[in-house]
Amino acid sequence: MTYQPQLPQDMSIVELQTVGSTNSYARDLAKDGAQPFTIVWSHEQTAGKGRQGNVWVSNRGNLFMTVILRPNIAAPLTGQLSFIAAVALAETLKELLPQMVNIDLKWPNDLLLNGKKAAGILLESEINGHKPVEWVIVGMGVNVSHNPDGATCLRSLGLDTLEIGQLLEKLAMKLKSIYDLWQKNGFAPIRQEWLRYSHAIGTVINVRLPKETLTGKFMGIDAQGALQLDMPDGTTKNIASGEVFYGV
Repeated sequence: MTYQPQLPQDMSIVELQTVGSTNSYARDLAKDGAQPFTIVWSHEQTAGKGRQGNVWVSNRGNLFMTVILRPNIAAPLTGQLSFIAAVALAETLKELLPQMVNIDLKWPNDLLLNGKKAAGILLESEINGHKPVEWVIVGMGVNVSHNPDGATCLRSLGLDTLEIGQLLEKLAMKLKSIYDLWQKNGFAPIRQEWLRYSHAIGTVINVRLPKETLTGKFMGIDAQGALQLDMPDGTTKNIASGEVFYGV
């Protein structure tokens, strides 16, 4: 029998066998007034989404979940929730994986295991002018049993008996704990934890923007979560959104 996650009363799960996208389903629930920490979990997605319109391969056997949040914050701060989710993923997997597996967080939304992508995060929100955002949905996909070419999965790294429901339970509880810490103490402790897992700090990277690609040394993230890039001319650019590539 499939393991059913056990969560406290202030969290709830909508479990689906198949769905187009957990983010799309959760977005509709959020618009209809769903409570914070409502979790949409599907065993399969037929139209999974990644960042910038990319397809997220969503075969049965991996974890696909989206969490509805209502943080009552200004729109520019919503990006911090991506780092909260990333740290929750890293700390959850650190407790489960063998110690020799390297866990890295790649700005802005990927988790790498031994240098290969194993999980991703996708945020969407409702923005209404200068008002606080009404809701934010945090989609998380984790390669548990299989992975696309060039990526990796938990099963290939030693987690042969891990049930997806067990992973969801542990990840949801960790996310709630870090989210509560953020609401109490702000972004600073989240930023420090993210930097502890950060991939390739101090190395030269390429950052693809809509109209150009910048090359510089990755120096971390600022107090709002923007990527800090030291440029060859001695200046520093803070980049709020872009795609990072390694190797020059």
